[in-house]
Amino acid sequence: MLITPEGLLSILVVGRTVTVKESALQTRRVIVLHSGGKDSTYAAWWAQMKGWDIAACCTVLVDSDDSMMFQTDSSWISGLQSSAMGCPWLPVVSAGEPESEVSDLLQALHSGVSSDAIEEWFDSRGLNSPEFVNGVEGYWDGIVVGALRSDYQKTRIERLSAKLGVSVHTPLWHHNGLRHMKDIISHGFEIMMVSVSSDGLDSSWLGRVLDHHSLEELISLSKLHRFHPDGEGGEFETLVLSGPHMNRKILLEGESLWDGRRGKWHIKNASMSV
Repeated sequence: MLITPEGLLSILVVGRTVTVKESALQTRRVIVLHSGGKDSTYAAWWAQMKGWDIAACCTVLVDSDDSMMFQTDSSWISGLQSSAMGCPWLPVVSAGEPESEVSDLLQALHSGVSSDAIEEWFDSRGLNSPEFVNGVEGYWDGIVVGALRSDYQKTRIERLSAKLGVSVHTPLWHHNGLRHMKDIISHGFEIMMVSVSSDGLDSSWLGRVLDHHSLEELISLSKLHRFHPDGEGGEFETLVLSGPHMNRKILLEGESLWDGRRGKWHIKNASMSV
């Protein structure tokens, strides 16, 4: 094996020489932007399947009811999921304002977070904080994002990554939404619906765990009411309770909050299986 001046490797394979980039053979150490939902959790699994080291799962805890960038409902459960995946958890508190939420994330990835701010966020909601870290230890060289089709999200993360000098990886980008939903169930992810805000989705979907049968029902409703079956248009949000890369299951207690047109599943207590 010969390293050339251009940083390439020449490898002799069955009588022929194959040239590949040296960086392609290196194990990456990455940050996963993790909301606790199906897409970011799937992206974390993808990174682990590639043999990459996850330096931290980073979750933006939005201190408002809405965000253009990040999931707002129950994203703090990411702390338990990260533990089940064997990864450090880095939470970041943000007001959720378009002009500041990415800069809040940039600051946290660059310089770390305040423990007091994190504990205050949980105390104000009467919640017990999962174990977290104040910053990322050691060298890391990439960010993994579970974005499917949001150019708004993808372009802002790309700008953030450029400022940090790291690469961006979007393994689900422009995947077929219907195929993605079927794949994630087939791969053994247990997914709970935690908010709905679309015609055709009533309160019975709140707290419901998707399986092959309920997924077919969801797909039928998406065709009838013309919404995205993967929720990419904001029609619903999810939490992952278990998956092939999680060594413990997330156990939740909660109640449905419904205003007649939309609602969410309010978590009262969360823990992990023994």
